[in-house]
Amino acid sequence: MSEFDEMPPEDPYADGPAHVDPGLLAEQSVLGGMMLSPKACAEVLTMLRPGDFNVPKHELIFDAITELHRRGEPVDVISVSDELIKTGEVSRAGGADYVHLLTSVVPTAASSGYYAAIVKDASTVRGLTEIGHRLQVGGGEPGVRLASALNELHELRDRAAVGAEDAHVRWLQDVLDVPEEDDAYDWVIPGVLERQDRLMLSAAEGVGKSTFMRQFAVLSAAGIHPFAFKPMKPTRVLVVDAENSERQWRRATRDLAQRALERGVRDPRGNVALHCVNVMDLTTASDLGRVHKWMDEAQPDLLVLGPLYRMARGSLNNDDDVQPVLRALDSLRERDVAMLIEVHAGHARSTSGERELRPRGSSALLGWPEFGLGLRRDKDGFVNGRAHYSLVRWRGDRDARSWPRLVRGQQWPWEPAGEF
Repeated sequence: MSEFDEMPPEDPYADGPAHVDPGLLAEQSVLGGMMLSPKACAEVLTMLRPGDFNVPKHELIFDAITELHRRGEPVDVISVSDELIKTGEVSRAGGADYVHLLTSVVPTAASSGYYAAIVKDASTVRGLTEIGHRLQVGGGEPGVRLASALNELHELRDRAAVGAEDAHVRWLQDVLDVPEEDDAYDWVIPGVLERQDRLMLSAAEGVGKSTFMRQFAVLSAAGIHPFAFKPMKPTRVLVVDAENSERQWRRATRDLAQRALERGVRDPRGNVALHCVNVMDLTTASDLGRVHKWMDEAQPDLLVLGPLYRMARGSLNNDDDVQPVLRALDSLRERDVAMLIEVHAGHARSTSGERELRPRGSSALLGWPEFGLGLRRDKDGFVNGRAHYSLVRWRGDRDARSWPRLVRGQQWPWEPAGEF
């Protein structure tokens, strides 16, 4: 090295910077989750087939998992390793140590469906690429090549549509054979939200939707119905607030929590897990994994999130931005929780001059939740000296529910204007 050199020249034969293949991590996370959770295993088997894996040893491990599930045997690292040993495929599958490693890769088994969707999408893209390549380099009559490509596209479509456990038609009789008692409502908040219900709430700025959501969280955790104020089975609640600080929560809920403690069946303060965060991106594995980890710790019945625009990358103005966010939210919903999500209303106005309460952004947001409501002050103004507010539907309810008119309360921040 000369005296003019400030640093040694680059070694052209040195290894480059480490690169982590997101497709590889998704495949590993799927397999690890299947071995950690029977629910995750059953879900993934409806989404993927062996050929969806790009790494050959992952296909072998998936085959072993599928066979164990088909026989009704436990699926875990021990049973999968034993199955691979019995079939003579353990070496080709990376060895028993690699099978054990997979369970340490997955952030949480509850995200397995999310990662399975990534694996399925990557498999479809590979299939399309291969068909396109054969069209470009293949010989023969153009009509024959086109017919062959169409057949391959149909096969690819069919493979993309089903997984290992979803390859055959399901008849209405199969659906109706489930006992009727299995269809009973599994309420989190009686008459309002059951498990896996998704409620999106919007309002104009300053109306009080944050107060509404805090009341839902604190009262239900204390065992007080947030509308009827009658005793109910207490819930465990996880709140992920991307807009308000802990200081703001203290100011807004100190008295509320104390009153709920005095009138409820238990102390809500130890049953509402609260995480006030800066802007998040639920489409990233790290941020989505954080929420799943908090859910692992809190074991909530009710998940309160928002505002959504601060928990997603991009503007949410088109379907390409929104669909990854909805897939991430679906992975949270699959953990059998009710969801209350704050969204911001757009600025458009109706023909009557009232502000529209539909959430700003892609129309895909309108079709996703079971319930889409906007909190709006009524035109008739004050009744008995108090302003009345309505929960206005900006989409039709997927199930029968009744929503009360509300007033600023005397005992609680929001109270029904009449009987509920």
